[in-house]
Amino acid sequence: MEGPVPWLRRLAALLDASTCRRYGEPVSLDAGLETLTRMWAVQRAENRAVYWIGNGGSAALVSHLSQDLLNTCEVRSLTFNDPALITCMANDYGYPDVFERPLRTMAREHDVLMAISSAGMSDNIVGAAEAALEMGLEVMTFSAFSEHNRLRALPAALAFHTPTKQYGHAELTHGALLHAVIDCLRRSPRS
Repeated sequence: MEGPVPWLRRLAALLDASTCRRYGEPVSLDAGLETLTRMWAVQRAENRAVYWIGNGGSAALVSHLSQDLLNTCEVRSLTFNDPALITCMANDYGYPDVFERPLRTMAREHDVLMAISSAGMSDNIVGAAEAALEMGLEVMTFSAFSEHNRLRALPAALAFHTPTKQYGHAELTHGALLHAVIDCLRRSPRS
């Protein structure tokens, strides 16, 4: 059995091993995070929205990060994780549409969609990201597991990937990267 310290050391190594693509082309992780920081700063300056989607542990992560972005950075930020909304959409349209349908109603061109999925294979996450691209939103993805997952394959403005098959490592790495961006934006002057 692996102890906690080796597990944590692997987590630290995974932060360094995480990668980023910008519209399908590799960029450094630093460049990707700096680009995300600038994009959120534009959203704040132009009063545009950032929408977040995720399932399971990623749903908990997007709820936390969305409220941090709203509270500490004053960016219009929200999720589609309300239980009544999810069960309504699932009941009326099917679970694959639980995020796409509200996104099509709420989002506007130039808003941002943050799509987080450890495996990057969930129909509801991929479908909403595809709809967002079709609508003219900037799509940012965070995934793990296979580097050939469906979410990472989309022509997203930024696609971050962590090379792990463990949910805990994936979720904590995604959270750490996004917390770094939120903290950086929080300290930056408003335009």
